[in-house]
Amino acid sequence: MPVPEPDQETRCIPWDRRTRVRARIESHLMPYLMVAPLLGLIAVFVLYPMVRGALVSLYDARDLVPRPEEFAGLANFVWLFRSEGTATSIRVTLLYVVLTTSITICIGLAAALVLNASFRGRALFRAALTVPWGTPLVASALIWFWMFNPQYGIINYGVRLLGLSREGIAWLLSPDWALPAVIAVDVWRTFPFGALVLLTALQAIDPDLYGVAAVDGAGPVATFRNVTLPSIRPSLVLLCLLYTIWGMKRFDTIWILTQGGPADTTNVLSVYIYREAFRNIRIGQASAMALVGAGLSLLVTIAYVIAEKRRGST
Repeated sequence: MPVPEPDQETRCIPWDRRTRVRARIESHLMPYLMVAPLLGLIAVFVLYPMVRGALVSLYDARDLVPRPEEFAGLANFVWLFRSEGTATSIRVTLLYVVLTTSITICIGLAAALVLNASFRGRALFRAALTVPWGTPLVASALIWFWMFNPQYGIINYGVRLLGLSREGIAWLLSPDWALPAVIAVDVWRTFPFGALVLLTALQAIDPDLYGVAAVDGAGPVATFRNVTLPSIRPSLVLLCLLYTIWGMKRFDTIWILTQGGPADTTNVLSVYIYREAFRNIRIGQASAMALVGAGLSLLVTIAYVIAEKRRGST
């Protein structure tokens, strides 16, 4: 006896359920599929070199492929923390990061406040602000290198013209002036980024807040302290984090201008790592120093996350 075929409604139930299950699976998997290529690139070009660097730091290696008999354990880290050069490098790095970050944010905030005002030619000045940030780094560093030349650099020409010094200043050759000169170059190059970020934050402030402050009789200083600063605080904190991380890994500008000299006054951690790795051919010790630098950057990031969580919970 033939089995009767199910009606149309009965036949559609399993297929509808299968379609819903498939759609649910695709909706859950699609985000992971979209980020998978990026995660693969990060794993190949970032995570793998970091793991290799951590392994090399355990060897007294002279190349990037250490041999088993070169295994040294934690000896490289012991040498690292006993070395006077390491302490000097960390001290110079911290001083450099604190000064560049604070000065850059102050100048960027001042520029953002000026460009947020209404005046003739504001669009032209906003476009000109991006020139230092958009100039290729090596080109700008070389231009400043010639400007700092003690004999025919334009900066010393201005110093002599103003009567501040007859012979000029050996900016990049003097232990007293080399670090300030390098800091000035980095501040000039990086402050436009902060200015643009803060300008965007200023333009996002509700104008009614300024109206309320004016009605309450608040002056410019009180308005800036009670309205402007709280409104742009997230952008300021983010800029502090970015400038700190960028400053801790700064290499190219310092290497082009001073190569860590004179007398190690500009020998920041990244330059120290490069000199140990490719001049003194101590790959293991350089890898250990690189891990210390990465650890310092990680501590800064963790402090930022903790501070933001505490701010969000209050």
